[in-house]
Amino acid sequence: MLKTKEIKANTLGEKLRGARESLKMALWQASRKTKIPLRHLKYLEQGNYKELPADVYIIAYLKKYAKALNLDIEEIIEQFRNERNVTENLSKLPRVKSFPVVTPKRLSLVLGIIVIALIFGYFWHQLSYLINPPSIKIVQPVSDFTTQEKSIKVAGQTEADIYLTINGKEVYVDNEGYFQGVVSLELGLNILKIEAKDRLGKTNTIFRKIMVIK
Repeated sequence: MLKTKEIKANTLGEKLRGARESLKMALWQASRKTKIPLRHLKYLEQGNYKELPADVYIIAYLKKYAKALNLDIEEIIEQFRNERNVTENLSKLPRVKSFPVVTPKRLSLVLGIIVIALIFGYFWHQLSYLINPPSIKIVQPVSDFTTQEKSIKVAGQTEADIYLTINGKEVYVDNEGYFQGVVSLELGLNILKIEAKDRLGKTNTIFRKIMVIK
């Protein structure tokens, strides 16, 4: 029987994040375990309910997440409803409205700045895509180490639509860029070569040194 854990926090988001971190669980691992989209878990831990779907879906997410984190489901749902009520009540408070004076000259200036920013952003994005190699983040193993095991799990995240290999063997990359594979080890020094290649042929390579001892 699972025991619920008491995590002291001021907000629901802090409680969820604290419980996850106490389990040494990365956010992407929690997403995999609960089948909740990664961005929605981020919004839950940030308390950013405006970016989430209707409350009925948020409650369903919280039930799954609380169960995965060994938290009291009813307590989590109650705290969400309390925080939701506070947010809605604050939004109903009257606000002092101030209307800036909009002149044709000022409007033209603002529109011109927006257009220039959009053009610059577009070309910068295209240039970055053409120049920069694909990113790779290795979650396991995080660094070189010594072991007695005969195999090792390699896991991490790159970009979608990337051709990734570990020691020359192709590894499946899902729609969010996550990948994992198992590599056999031999006695002595083993060098793992994790390489990502995009459609333009740009590559990024990370090495890990694993020493196997008897």
